[in-house]
Amino acid sequence: MSAHASPRKGWCPGALAPMPAADGLIVRVRLSGRRLAPASVAALARCAAQFGNGAIELSARANLQMRGVGEAALPGLRRRLDGLGLLDANAGAERIRNIVASPLADLDPSAALDVAPIVAALEARLREDRALRRLPAKFGFLVDGGGVLPLGDVEADVRIEAFSGPDGPRCAVRPAGAGELAGVCTPAEAAGVAVALAQVCADEAGAAERMRALIARRGAGAVFAAAGLAPVAAPAAQRIAVSRSYLGVNAFGAAFVVGAAAPLGRMTARDLALLAAEARRNGAADVRLTPWRALLVTGLDRAGADRLAASLGTAGFILDAADRRLGIAACVGAPACAHAARSVAREALAFAPLLPAGRGTMIHVSGCAKGCAHARAAPLTLVATPEGYDLVRDGKAADAPAATGLSPEAIGSLLAREFGGAR
Repeated sequence: MSAHASPRKGWCPGALAPMPAADGLIVRVRLSGRRLAPASVAALARCAAQFGNGAIELSARANLQMRGVGEAALPGLRRRLDGLGLLDANAGAERIRNIVASPLADLDPSAALDVAPIVAALEARLREDRALRRLPAKFGFLVDGGGVLPLGDVEADVRIEAFSGPDGPRCAVRPAGAGELAGVCTPAEAAGVAVALAQVCADEAGAAERMRALIARRGAGAVFAAAGLAPVAAPAAQRIAVSRSYLGVNAFGAAFVVGAAAPLGRMTARDLALLAAEARRNGAADVRLTPWRALLVTGLDRAGADRLAASLGTAGFILDAADRRLGIAACVGAPACAHAARSVAREALAFAPLLPAGRGTMIHVSGCAKGCAHARAAPLTLVATPEGYDLVRDGKAADAPAATGLSPEAIGSLLAREFGGAR
């Protein structure tokens, strides 16, 4: 049993259904793999400054959200987003349009295919099929084109994984919790197979259960049968992307891409405006979001990529895969979140110099037991309380702690012992 009382979970904010927080409304712009022109990125930065408090967050679902939006400002923000083509027709369709897609599959010569047509077909089904609106709010789809930036470390209820077959590209459809695939099909069929699985979840579980829980309760065979599908042996384990493949300057085909992460996934409207302006100045084609809380600027020549990387590095973006700040996941904390017991974002960054470089997320610092910033287990999770921090080893924020009431100073000493200081 959890040692922490967990506040309400399960709300994914949107533009039509924003989430209230202590610093105002949180408005999430669901991008679903969209390729944004630098001018559109600049417009989003202006929206965050004009209608919110200027704070911008990059989510683990490759979306962008603005904080501190006032109720009176919300209609104006929605009109602006609608003009950019980033507003859904209704809140029901918005709520379930949760799609993570490979960000560079169209540019990566080693990817199986450009996933954009599959994403478009899936979005159309989610908009049009009202029965799917019974799905849980966090129910999500993933479209993985493979290549240099696979999405094996990104969670989803239904995964579409493209691969190169002897007769051309094919797609494996994999529901969460199943040891077998729900089918191998052509790219044109992939959205339909994914929706068939989602429909079973909507019909049988509704808002109470996601795919993994449904399969655990009913069994994969029963779920597949209800969707009119037959199990297929699963291929090798999924691959994951490494940060050096998307951070800094990298070549994808004939063009160069600059990847820049925001520390803890957060930036200001001024930061985003600078990125948009520098991208345009250096001849970029577009800007794309990733599930690793990083932005990718595409279509650059080598000189433009080097200039852009230098500008973004000076502005505080992370471009080096060895940057120790990449080892920390942390929520916004107090005072922006009413559930948080401490100002965890500020304190979390102070731990970064004590972490080893290039090892992925080593510490999750959470303002409460919800664990919003990192849904998976971490080697060390620190959960804020009025008395300090509770320490969870190899677990999530809601798990039982191994130690309680630790001060930031005690945590610093613990990290120095664990990792032997920065190296």
